[in-house]
Amino acid sequence: MTPACCAGEQNPAYRSPLLPHHQSLGREPIVMPDHSVRPIQALPRLLLLLPCLLPVGSGLQAAQSAVVQAVSATSEQVSIVLSAPTSFRYASLKADPAHKRPHRCYVDIAPAGLGERIVASIEVRRGVVQRVRTAQFRPDTARIVIDLADARACQVQALTNPYRVVVRIEGAAAVPRLTQLAAIAKASLSDIALPLAVPAGPRHTQTAPPFHPVGSSEPHMTLSSGPPAAPPAVTPAPQAAPSPLVRQPELGPDPEPALGHGQLIPLAEAYRLAIDNEERIKIASHELGKARLLPWRAIAQLTPRGDIQGTYTRNKDEISFVGGNILPPGAESLFSTGSVIRPLDRWTGIFRITQPILEPAFFATRQLGKAAVRESAERYAFTVREVLFGVARAYYGVLRSQAQARIATETLGLGQDELRQAQVRFRVGEVTKTDVLRAEVAVEQARRQVVTDRNRLRLAFTTLARTIGVPEPLAVAQPEPLAYSPLPYERLLEQAYSQRQDLRAQELLVEVARQRKNLVLARYAPRVNARWEFPRLDAETFAERDKFWTLFLNFEVPLFDGGARELDLIEENKNLFQAQLRVEQFRKDIQVELRDALLTVETLGSTLDTLEKEVNLAQENYTITSKQYRVGLATSLDLNTALNALNQVRTQLTDQTYAYQIALLRLRQTTGVFATDYLPQR
Repeated sequence: MTPACCAGEQNPAYRSPLLPHHQSLGREPIVMPDHSVRPIQALPRLLLLLPCLLPVGSGLQAAQSAVVQAVSATSEQVSIVLSAPTSFRYASLKADPAHKRPHRCYVDIAPAGLGERIVASIEVRRGVVQRVRTAQFRPDTARIVIDLADARACQVQALTNPYRVVVRIEGAAAVPRLTQLAAIAKASLSDIALPLAVPAGPRHTQTAPPFHPVGSSEPHMTLSSGPPAAPPAVTPAPQAAPSPLVRQPELGPDPEPALGHGQLIPLAEAYRLAIDNEERIKIASHELGKARLLPWRAIAQLTPRGDIQGTYTRNKDEISFVGGNILPPGAESLFSTGSVIRPLDRWTGIFRITQPILEPAFFATRQLGKAAVRESAERYAFTVREVLFGVARAYYGVLRSQAQARIATETLGLGQDELRQAQVRFRVGEVTKTDVLRAEVAVEQARRQVVTDRNRLRLAFTTLARTIGVPEPLAVAQPEPLAYSPLPYERLLEQAYSQRQDLRAQELLVEVARQRKNLVLARYAPRVNARWEFPRLDAETFAERDKFWTLFLNFEVPLFDGGARELDLIEENKNLFQAQLRVEQFRKDIQVELRDALLTVETLGSTLDTLEKEVNLAQENYTITSKQYRVGLATSLDLNTALNALNQVRTQLTDQTYAYQIALLRLRQTTGVFATDYLPQR
């Protein structure tokens, strides 16, 4: 590739594809100072211009064979994950009722083959996308067919990190302005403008044009290792010129050794894994199971209870009636052999059945159980949502750490290049030792930042693996950008009041406190029950006979229990009042939380626009300063300042880009609409 420092000097008609015409370096003549130049100073400058005599290369990257690693589908779009950049074409087909074929569109990827884990068909059956079919259409072509519910136009995006093709159905959802971090894609620095201008973060990637019908000129696109190529009809935005003599830093392994080697887990799959593996969700599920037992406790209060009572009695002496001595005249015929009143030894067994007839606590206990079940169900749904929000934060944290590690690596490469330039100029006597020392300090600082960012990335992967419950290594894919539709604060607040599970759970605690108060009031009401007893005696007495059953009807009216009921009633009244106050407090907290989330989204949105301009300006400033330093028009301090400013603003833009996505998720979480597809249906 011809260095950018002389891209336009060999051929005045040549213009860099990465620059607008007025920024082509052939239009920027180098202005030399008025004083004379000594031969020893002019020689290195002539050496710097020597690469300009080389032929200009095309810089295009040929498509290579790829493997379709994963195909995922939602009601609105289909994502096709590839192992390497390649080319694809797409088209749409009308419905064919004669052969029972619906409206559909297809994507042919070539050269490409299907991975071992690819399934032939994915049933969606909701929204616009009905089914996705995958097959090896030709030996070198993989075809993905999308069956649609009705005739819709489609749009295609070619994304990186990882390489994938995303098909979005028009009319299913608004296509957001936000897209992927294309500027931080896995591309060698020698193939792209350096430094990469704007992290293609979920804000500025353009989408492909709609599908063309079969028979028309079908679009053909190629995935590259850099940012997604813009569609032919869209003119790409101007970018800064590439920096000359850019090389990959000598750092050994890739900053993300797990990527490409571990299991690729999209964000939707991470949600499902967290629901299956997260301990907090399991604990909440068991709490819900325990709460569902409470209504049965109320029913148990009205069911019969049976018990057996056994007694052994030993008396001092036996007491009995003896005929003729104690019995009155005429009773001898009844007790001719005498009757035992109290035997010396006696075994007694009683089988008893008690049936409650009127139990005042039944109604309060039943209502308490129902309220507790509803409250636990809301807590369970809220726990699921909280866990999934933590998964999303961890997932975006990995993506942010990846981008920051890559920026640090690229900055180190720039510093090493500038160090080599300073050493060359020092050897020929153009600069002093100070320039070399300053460049060495910049390289060591960049190297330290690389180590820091790599360790942060490893920690981010560990955190994500712990959150979703899978072992390392694993790989992540850039999720689809979130669309933001501004709504009035009052409408968002109303939505939060009606959708948030934690608020509904807090309101149900008021009902629980009310029913607990009713349980205390039930202790003032009378109780009625029936009891049936069947005795077995080893020795009958004068008053007790074996197998002589008895039926009792019991009435119990509580009068006084020492004031315990009154104290309990006062306590439950205070608990009820506290529960009501907590609901009001929680509503006010939601107001503040929603305002904070809304202002954060608005602030980050404005910050991103500003940071993108700063990145473009810092990149242009670094490019100009780098060229000026190579010809002696700028000092090493100027170059070091420009490089630090560029690195700082690129890092800030990356951080703010992902912070903006997390802020959008937090706004959805605050209004109660986050991850509704993964919550249990009520």
